[in-house]
Amino acid sequence: MLEIVIGGLAEPPEAKIRYTFCQAERTTGLGFDLTPEGSLVFTTVFLRNNNPPLYPRHTAELAQCNAPLCSLFRYVDYGELQTGEGVFQYRSPPVDPVLLAMGLALAFHLDASAEGWAVEVYTDAWPMYTDLLAMAKPLSGTLRVYTSVYDPKAAVADRVVLAVQGLSYEGLAMKKAWAGGRLCRPYTPPPITEVEDPDVKELLRTLWEAGGFLSLKYAQEKYGQAVVKASQLGLVRLDALTLTVRLTDLGIRALSI
Repeated sequence: MLEIVIGGLAEPPEAKIRYTFCQAERTTGLGFDLTPEGSLVFTTVFLRNNNPPLYPRHTAELAQCNAPLCSLFRYVDYGELQTGEGVFQYRSPPVDPVLLAMGLALAFHLDASAEGWAVEVYTDAWPMYTDLLAMAKPLSGTLRVYTSVYDPKAAVADRVVLAVQGLSYEGLAMKKAWAGGRLCRPYTPPPITEVEDPDVKELLRTLWEAGGFLSLKYAQEKYGQAVVKASQLGLVRLDALTLTVRLTDLGIRALSI
């Protein structure tokens, strides 16, 4: 299902699992395998922005590509996608076309692996990609697009909400003054680039040589704050269930820079 909300926030979609750009109790990276449809999304977005096309199989590949548009995608946290019931705030900048592409790809990924999900994104570039958005209409979950842009192409959505005060379609046509609704303050992570901290580098190399994981106790005793830094950068994942530190896909790619 595809929804478009114009002018502000609305009541969140009903879902067991919801990923949003607004602040939530739990945060997650956006590192996940891409479905063929998800890969097509990035190929299309890069081509329409006059960039060399990509054919990624995993989102973290966007942190290492050389096309000009990749400089924006390096601001995404490619730590492993957290799953389970509840609301997760993903760490991605709400800039076009990054959030639109990531949200669409996430929707296709969830449709193949979960039930009762919803993905919320903010974008004002959606009229350029209504053909891609239409691909989300048959999905079992909900992809909701928040925007400040009204366009007749909103007819592509299954549901359109005007989340503004004193505004109607007639008011839009007459350019009537109106007061927009509030939006949340999203979190934007720093870009993932070359790892400069020598302790973090050494931690990554040790994890690689150890087969991808170490006990949390050993890692903290040997590397201290480097474990926390690497986790915040999405290079490693702390597994509370097994008390281990695990190398992420982004961490593996950082070793080759």
